[in-house]
Amino acid sequence: MLYSAKGHPQYVGRSDTDVRRRLLRHCSDRRGDYFTYDVHNTPANAFDMECALFHLLSPNLSNRIHPDRPDLLEASCVFCLPNQRAARQLRGLGGTHDIQRPPRLEEESS
Repeated sequence: MLYSAKGHPQYVGRSDTDVRRRLLRHCSDRRGDYFTYDVHNTPANAFDMECALFHLLSPNLSNRIHPDRPDLLEASCVFCLPNQRAARQLRGLGGTHDIQRPPRLEEESS
């Protein structure tokens, strides 16, 4: 989780391979001023936590799309509504997540 200088959540993400590389990339993109992290036993557990945080904090995050599931994981997001899952399957996307978020309130007023 990346936070603004005022302590507001800005971005939620994960790395299944190299968290240092991922944080350095976000640092160069200036996505946040501080970060916290959790360690999970499996990529599936990390995905579930990332999805939970995404759905809980989504209106205030800079994330543009839903977290992608780890490679070789068949399960989809347990927090998505059933009709969202059905719509993705009808579009031929299976369990892949590509939900576009509406703009943040700050962006709308600009």
